[in-house]
Amino acid sequence: MKTRLITLLALSIFPMAMPAQTVLKNERYGPAERNVFDIVLPVSDKPTPLVIYIHGGGFTGGDKNVPFEWRKQDVAYFLEHNIAFASINYSYYKTNDSLGVNRCLKDVRTALQFIRHHADRYNISKELIGCYGHSAGAGSSLFLAFHDDFALKNDTTLLGESTRIKCAGALDTQATYDLFRWMDFIPNLKMVVNLMRKSFYAAISGFYGYPDYESFKPVQARTVKPLDMLNMISPDDPPIYVMNLQKQRFPVSFGIIEHHRKHALILDRILNEQKVEHQVYVRKPKIKKEADIKLPVREFLTEHLKHG
Repeated sequence: MKTRLITLLALSIFPMAMPAQTVLKNERYGPAERNVFDIVLPVSDKPTPLVIYIHGGGFTGGDKNVPFEWRKQDVAYFLEHNIAFASINYSYYKTNDSLGVNRCLKDVRTALQFIRHHADRYNISKELIGCYGHSAGAGSSLFLAFHDDFALKNDTTLLGESTRIKCAGALDTQATYDLFRWMDFIPNLKMVVNLMRKSFYAAISGFYGYPDYESFKPVQARTVKPLDMLNMISPDDPPIYVMNLQKQRFPVSFGIIEHHRKHALILDRILNEQKVEHQVYVRKPKIKKEADIKLPVREFLTEHLKHG
């Protein structure tokens, strides 16, 4: 494996002085083109916690460079607190392979398992790993947080590594990847879908890996059930941070639908019912942007990785 080792200063990512660290670029966790990640490692004489960032883009776009460009303050904060930081790429979904979004989610968990399997190489604590991300990356983080462990018992390869995490952050998230369930909690969505039924159902079918609804309908029930994160939530799940600050509420576009405040509010309700520790933020008169929130996601994750 060809790995390039460089200093963080050489990347010119941060304007301020930073603790000593190194960056490993394009570490490979699988055979697919996008099975790569970047990881920033603090210099430490003992294993450090790790935060993994999962980019957004609707599972059809986006890149691991995002946090180094748009969330520099987060990365700097983690490193200042002796927490390693990784950002992963994953394969985009295809609309004709019967895998759909499962292709993306499998890559995400494999990246986590790969890093755990090579914890010694990265000087990472296997027990102190958190994930967060935006949009698709947010939903992926919740999928990891709520799903039962994917680890294969007695397997000595990376597939035997746990997929459970210590904490998760979800920014502009979806509450579930049973997309049909969105119509149950997003006001007026059912009406909008009925008006644009053909295009909506084609998009939904493509998300699950089918070219049209006719081919998807026979497998709909068994396909969407394993992707319903809301039904996975249980009292043993890790602390969760959710932030959906979108202003628009009428579901006239996919962007509004995917990031609707109701995703956050239904998560809040079920997390309360299951007594899972969480912080949920939606747009209010005094909270209109991320900077208005007194507890940033970086501090929430750090608290649970360092002291949780």
